[in-house]
Amino acid sequence: MKEFKIFAIVVILSGVLYWGIEPYAHTKLHPHTANAEYNFSKEDTDYAKHFLEQKKTALETAKASGNKASIDAATKDVEVAQKILDDYTAFWNDINSIDLTKGDATKGADTFVAAGCTGCHGIEAADMPASMDAETASQSFGVVPPDLSTAGKIYDERFLAALIKNPTMAVKLSHKFNDEHLYPMTAFMGAGGDINAEVADIVAYLKKVSADADAKSKITEEKVFADACQRCHDMKYDKKYTLGNKVSLAAYMGSNPPDLSMMIRSKGDEYLHKFINDTQKMLPGTAMPRVGLNKAAEDDVVAYIQKVGDKKKAERESTGLYVMIYFFILGIFAWLWKRKVWSELH
Repeated sequence: MKEFKIFAIVVILSGVLYWGIEPYAHTKLHPHTANAEYNFSKEDTDYAKHFLEQKKTALETAKASGNKASIDAATKDVEVAQKILDDYTAFWNDINSIDLTKGDATKGADTFVAAGCTGCHGIEAADMPASMDAETASQSFGVVPPDLSTAGKIYDERFLAALIKNPTMAVKLSHKFNDEHLYPMTAFMGAGGDINAEVADIVAYLKKVSADADAKSKITEEKVFADACQRCHDMKYDKKYTLGNKVSLAAYMGSNPPDLSMMIRSKGDEYLHKFINDTQKMLPGTAMPRVGLNKAAEDDVVAYIQKVGDKKKAERESTGLYVMIYFFILGIFAWLWKRKVWSELH
């Protein structure tokens, strides 16, 4: 009976530690963030509202302290946060006013060329190679402009429209790029017609190109990763390396983007989903742009990262179960042996 009491105490203490103390510590070290949101308009405005509320709370705290310098700084922060909310609200209202269902792929192909998009981007699936090789492009722009063969398949269509009209706002890098420090991709200024209709046409064209490419040769998880991530990140465990010049990339980003081989083990799939979906939500101020993937493509990227970085996951989990069963059986034999030994002593 004594052994069962000891066992019960160990179980209770372990439970308190595992379900009580550990989750509490986790909430302090890793504050809760909202799940990935694929309606980018809602995501940006909700996040901006949350950011504004944080700054208003900080202002109230500053006012309570009576410190003029703190109050002035907090007031300025509130004004900045309000401007961010106003800017994103206006931006997404404009994007959401575009009727993407009326996009004409044929017109979009002409507009794509007429607007000069081919000066930076290639579309291999449409026999339209990039005008510069990766090394030259990275030295010119800091990062290699993507080939857009799969863009219409892997990126959210509203994100594509937003990226075309105002790339800095779409990728959430207004804190890094401005009128004095320009983003490498320029905003689409139109090709002479209704700019919103032209944006819809370009999106329709990219979607058609990607659909045709996917029908011809299925776009794999590996291909999605290559097109969405490999311009900046290595995947050394799968012998995939950053396109272009790493020195230029480091100067552009502020530091060399990390190799992603073990990222699934260090961060986990939930963090990766949230981070890919909205980098600023998980790491405010980061130089990494929002990727803009739709849910299916994001799932493909995380699945590929897991496949490369955690190949033994299923084997590890099944082995862990067998080890637990082994120790359970061993514990029973140990208890029976103890009873036998002590019964002979008494």
